Amino acid sequence: MRDLVPRTARWFWLLAWLALLGLLTLYFSRQFQPEVTARGELSLPRDPAGHYRLEGAINGQPVQLMLDTGATRVTLPKAVAQRLGITSHGQQQVSTAGGPVTVGMGRIEKLEMGPLTLYDLAVFINPADPGQTVLVGMNAIGKLEMVQRGQRLLLRPLQE
Repeated sequence: MRDLVPRTARWFWLLAWLALLGLLTLYFSRQFQPEVTARGELSLPRDPAGHYRLEGAINGQPVQLMLDTGATRVTLPKAVAQRLGITSHGQQQVSTAGGPVTVGMGRIEKLEMGPLTLYDLAVFINPADPGQTVLVGMNAIGKLEMVQRGQRLLLRPLQE
């Protein structure tokens, strides 16, 4: 019987720590989730690295997106472009943070970011990018109004 109490206490503490870890994970993962405001704006939190990321869609297919004001165009890694069936129609030399790269040029019909949808965008297809994250460049960002408040970025359609 004396052996049962310490064993039960160990299980209790293990479960308590696992519950605490689960709650902390839930809390911190929710901190970095995009939200849609009552006015239909997309509110993006800044991640720990200082970037604005979200899940979106290109031509109805899910993709990981990162806003990049240093990118001229929406830029897809080659593997993502292949998965989405986006083909290259020509090439162009561009300067990237990693140096010059020859990229393919293509088009997408639709880019969805929460409640925001942009149509008929030119894209670069980067064969040198091994990742899965699509960079949302200025040809898309320029069609939106951006307001930074604290650690969040609000995006809404540009009022013309």
